[in-house]
Amino acid sequence: MTGPAQSAARTDDDPRYDVFISYSQHLDREVATVFQRGMENFGRPWYRPVHLRVFRDMTHLSASPDLRGDIEDALARSGWLVVMASPLAAASPWVRAEIDWWVAHKGARRMLLAWTDGRLEWSPQAQDFDWPGTDALPREQMRRALAATPGAPRWVDLRWLRAQIDERGSVPANDPRLLADVAEFVAPITGRSKSELIGHHLRLRKRRNRLVAATFVALGALLATATGLGLAADHQRDVATERQRAATSRQLVAEATSLQYDRPDLARQLLVQAYRLSHTEQAVGALLGSAGIPRVLHTGGAARAVAFSPRGRLLAAASDGGVRLFDTLTGRAVSTLPGHREGARAVAFTADGGLLAVGDSAGRVRLWDMSDGNRPEPLGSARPVGDVHELSFAGTSPLLAVGNGLRVVLLDVRDPRRPEVTGHSTAFESALGFGADTSPDGGLVATGAGNDRVRIMGLSRSGRLSPLNTLDTPSSAVVFSPAGHLLATAGEDGNAALWDISDPRRPVRRTTLNGQNSWITPMAFTDDGRTLAVAAGHGAVQLWDVSDPGRPLQGDLLTGPTGPVDSLAFAPDGRTLASVALGNAGNPDEAQRATGSVRLWNVHGSRASSAYASLPSGQLSSQSFGPDGRTLVTGRPGALYQVGGAAEPRLLADLPSFNSGGQTYAFSPDGHTVATGHPLGLWDVTDPAHPSERGRFKETEDPQGVVYGPDGTVLAAAEPLGPVRLWEVSDPDRPRNLGTLPGSGAGPAVRLEAAPVAFAGDRGLLAVTGKDLKAVHVWDLGRTGHRYDPVRTDVIPLKAAARVTALTASPDGNTLYVGDSQGTLTVWDITDPRRARARGSAQRHAGEVTHLAADPVRPLLAGADDTGAVRLWDVADASAPREVALLATNERYATAGVAFSPDGGMIAVSAGDSTRLWRTDIGAVLGRLCAESGPITESQWKQYLPDRPYDPPCA
Repeated sequence: MTGPAQSAARTDDDPRYDVFISYSQHLDREVATVFQRGMENFGRPWYRPVHLRVFRDMTHLSASPDLRGDIEDALARSGWLVVMASPLAAASPWVRAEIDWWVAHKGARRMLLAWTDGRLEWSPQAQDFDWPGTDALPREQMRRALAATPGAPRWVDLRWLRAQIDERGSVPANDPRLLADVAEFVAPITGRSKSELIGHHLRLRKRRNRLVAATFVALGALLATATGLGLAADHQRDVATERQRAATSRQLVAEATSLQYDRPDLARQLLVQAYRLSHTEQAVGALLGSAGIPRVLHTGGAARAVAFSPRGRLLAAASDGGVRLFDTLTGRAVSTLPGHREGARAVAFTADGGLLAVGDSAGRVRLWDMSDGNRPEPLGSARPVGDVHELSFAGTSPLLAVGNGLRVVLLDVRDPRRPEVTGHSTAFESALGFGADTSPDGGLVATGAGNDRVRIMGLSRSGRLSPLNTLDTPSSAVVFSPAGHLLATAGEDGNAALWDISDPRRPVRRTTLNGQNSWITPMAFTDDGRTLAVAAGHGAVQLWDVSDPGRPLQGDLLTGPTGPVDSLAFAPDGRTLASVALGNAGNPDEAQRATGSVRLWNVHGSRASSAYASLPSGQLSSQSFGPDGRTLVTGRPGALYQVGGAAEPRLLADLPSFNSGGQTYAFSPDGHTVATGHPLGLWDVTDPAHPSERGRFKETEDPQGVVYGPDGTVLAAAEPLGPVRLWEVSDPDRPRNLGTLPGSGAGPAVRLEAAPVAFAGDRGLLAVTGKDLKAVHVWDLGRTGHRYDPVRTDVIPLKAAARVTALTASPDGNTLYVGDSQGTLTVWDITDPRRARARGSAQRHAGEVTHLAADPVRPLLAGADDTGAVRLWDVADASAPREVALLATNERYATAGVAFSPDGGMIAVSAGDSTRLWRTDIGAVLGRLCAESGPITESQWKQYLPDRPYDPPCA
């Protein structure tokens, strides 16, 4: 709580401040304290005074008759203003007055935002905050600030910091997230890059750790000499060494995180070494999310263009060194096309993948037979232009459009050994070089014509061009959507436009995409037409959700270290984006790598993704994996997939679904049967590629979710508004109704796929939610032969305001995990089912816990909440669950299912209309990281591990 007024007289000897913190004392006093200490101590050796002077009223103001004057004077003597944004701060007259004073006297360029609570949303279209969705900032003051300094203000999300302080009371000074967030503020204040600041800070901390470790060793040696207990000294040295290894491991993770887009190969090596040194939670979490690090394919020359084969298994990369073909799964070069000494500039596959066209700087177009992708055969060639810039096959017709920035020439490749020119456009007004593309049906050609104009021409089957229309639109690049009804154009002014060309003689401009900031602006659509990638300058690529062309949504920005992007291409499944960019002369070592490389980005729609694979179905149950881990069943729509024993997931069969909102499916323990939840049914999946329906249930209940007992003879089915019903299904053709569990029930608030039922191993115990969702009931099924006599043994209550929202049990059945509506995870010991004992709890989830899943092999628990976040917990110590990783789903939808594979090597997470897979087998992840990057060099080792002898982890 601070507040400006008229300034009192001050002398020039009063101290000056680098930063003034404006905040709400009612909410953010502890956050401001931690933040102040973090900034003052960032990059500071322990023996030196603070590097940055940070003003905060609680530490710098004393009793004074002129509080307002003191604060105004502090503002006047401060170089930057940091506003801690929250609803209470937005309502504070002191915070508002401080912002007003700062904008009036110093503008808004040196004002930074730290988001600590509430909602904060920016509207790129309005270049203003989305005020209906923003309550963390004062509207009038921020509008004056934006008027003084237009453009998106810089802010950092510190909500996690406040949540951790509320939960644990403090945050360690060396917390990597705290270091990264503080560096976000220190960087503009000091005029240094974030990576440089973090590297400097970590090196200082490493020196301090070495001094501390040396002190511990010395004290241990003295103690051993004094007491004669050499064993104690050895133990002390081991402790110090392990702490040092853990600290170094965390440092390497932080370094890898800051480098993962600039130098991805080095980031992979640092992650492997971090885990090698110590299995810290930071290292484990970074490894699980490492599939989000872009892969690098080296082309051997300055890369120019890329194209995926229609099946997506091959990637053709054109460069000054020729054309290389890569296997996209392994990243290995499978062949190099000879004869392109002039430097390849463009590549394109036919719709069936049988032909590959390559254009070079000498204007020659060569055709290759791709029947065997590992051994392409040269066919014919032609030289229709002076320098090939663009190649595009006209749908399924035997026509190839060749563009050179001045005109478009059509080649008939019906006989690929003798391609012939059939037509060409008239010359354009500019010689700067503009893009060209053909529509998917082969009936249209669009090309930039200079002076911000794009020509649309009709293309006849004989290869003749006829003018249809000219658009006033950015013209550096053009690309048709896969459906052919949209045309995207981009220009030198950094803008892109979407045009509806359903009627090419009367195109309609749908929207403008702003902010690409790139002179050459290549673009690419996914095959479903829902996502558009646009080059954004400096090696970056902006993703857009264009499923509604009239209201596109800005997605993630994929950043890189290199210069302007030359080419973009999506794989057919839309999960991989290939980009080519020129190197950055400011980093010679990286420039050499970048100019001869292609980057493969793991994406999901308009979001970056750290999952290694994705399926187009969006609903899971807790028993979605078959017992061998090779098969996965999903809902919305229902389908069986092979996810193990193959290079990539493969659809095996569709399953009927009768519920428009989706339905649950569960594998029996023997893997021969799949139970469906709506309507209740059983399917024989002994041959998963050909499922067949088994016996029908006579009753007509529509259960909310279905869960098999451990031996597969009992099926628990939760009805939407009724109790949990048990079925005897040892004979799938004749299921037998065993009755209901009194007092149980899902209730209307429980999600469809989150069945409120958990079998406790093979102990014959079943945990279900109470009908009011305020408690968990533990039942003993009381099985004797084929008879069942369920008995309720205990009732586990929840705290007053919470509801049970998720249940699961440990593999041995002795521990029950309960998630509730307030984001709390509670661990219960049910070894004695008559007296359940609370062991521990954690409250790191930001919203309602919607799903829980236990790893069948390791003491690992996955928890999902309604914000879409999935957290992995180490539950080896049940009294203190420890978060080890956060899987970034980047979804706007709540998670719709979580499941582990039976061997614990894979975790599946569903949200929206998709299911993504992560590798949780650390050994396999380490192997992939080593395979995707060369060994760390000795010079790099000395930079990041100067105190250790050179020992590359992937040698």
